[in-house]
Amino acid sequence: MMFRWIATAIIALLFILNIALPSTSIGRRGTEAEARRDHPGQFGEIGDKLPRFHLVNIDGESIRSTDLLGHKLLLIFERSVDW
Repeated sequence: MMFRWIATAIIALLFILNIALPSTSIGRRGTEAEARRDHPGQFGEIGDKLPRFHLVNIDGESIRSTDLLGHKLLLIFERSVDW
């Protein structure tokens, strides 16, 4: 019976956070215009050449932009605090 009350309290807390957090500075993602203003020169456009970069994936393998040349590619970068 105690477990059920704890689980209910946790679910209620998560529900409240889901409602309240987006209106705070921590939970607010901002608009596209704000992101472009805060990070000038950081955004590419469709058709732009791929800039040089070097990443390490989750398996520890090195990935360079030159490894991706000749392949169709979709890069998605999410600027968020909830991943």
